[in-house]
Amino acid sequence: MPNIKNNKIKNSNGVKNKNYLITGGLGFIGSTLANKLEGNIKILTRSAEGKDRLNRDDVKFIVKDLNKLTKKDLENIDCIYHCASTVHNYHVLSDPYIDTETNIKGTIHLLELIKDLSKKPQLIFPSTFFVYGNVYDETKKPIDENSKTDPLGLYPATKLCAEQAIKLYSRLYQIPYSICRLTNVYGPGENFNDPKKAWLNFFIMAAIKGEPANIYNGGNFLRDYIYVDDVVDALMFIENKNINDTFLVGYGIPVKFKDLVDYILDTTKSKSKIGKMDPPPFHQAVGLKNFVANTKKINDLGWKAKVDYKQGLKNIIDFYSSL
Repeated sequence: MPNIKNNKIKNSNGVKNKNYLITGGLGFIGSTLANKLEGNIKILTRSAEGKDRLNRDDVKFIVKDLNKLTKKDLENIDCIYHCASTVHNYHVLSDPYIDTETNIKGTIHLLELIKDLSKKPQLIFPSTFFVYGNVYDETKKPIDENSKTDPLGLYPATKLCAEQAIKLYSRLYQIPYSICRLTNVYGPGENFNDPKKAWLNFFIMAAIKGEPANIYNGGNFLRDYIYVDDVVDALMFIENKNINDTFLVGYGIPVKFKDLVDYILDTTKSKSKIGKMDPPPFHQAVGLKNFVANTKKINDLGWKAKVDYKQGLKNIIDFYSSL
């Protein structure tokens, strides 16, 4: 995938030469962070896949599995963005241990290294709104940080477990941390060929090509979509606040998925035929029905998302149309 140019953003605390480690730094969110952060960047990655997402050449690479990371790899690191993670619920059908190996064991391994450092780096952990399950449909109240968690799949269950491990190690070893539960993240840097983790991007490319698509329940469900640049801005904002706490990070205004679909079809002038289908049994077991986010906590600190869904989708459409 071609480079997507992003302007670097200075840390609001004025530090220019901060030393960062981004685990999973060639992923969608990790690479966007690497492009925007000012400072010295190290990226932990298992392979070079995704390297074309970077638009800078001053990044250092640690090519190894998260569970092989050493204390030496963390020398002089001021802040770790722990983005290494599985990204969908489907592994339980093929290899259920991938989620536990990466999200739980990998996180605890990282914490074990951090706890013995004389200078403990700040840990920023992007988690997921999937930890709430279908609590919104049970309560009909917008979800916030104090809402009940009830993950429906292994992916969010292991992310929630990792959250708890981070909080435990912080209490025991004074590790500074922030947990950010992200809603649906989208943007042009995401792959468009994997409907398991980026169905919206998959559909945009199908619409551009005029290919048919079926949509669960005709798109009559609510979501909170947040553009990837807003996500990175929020993560950096929280880093600079340096608060040991959990934040729900989303656009803050729900949108019906059908409205996203209609906007994509209208903007692309697509001739795609759209069908309605019931979710398969697996999706009914692990999938969310509706989600409405209350982002007041982070908004009250001074951060608010800037990119609405129409602008965000237009950015993706323009990018994909140029491929």
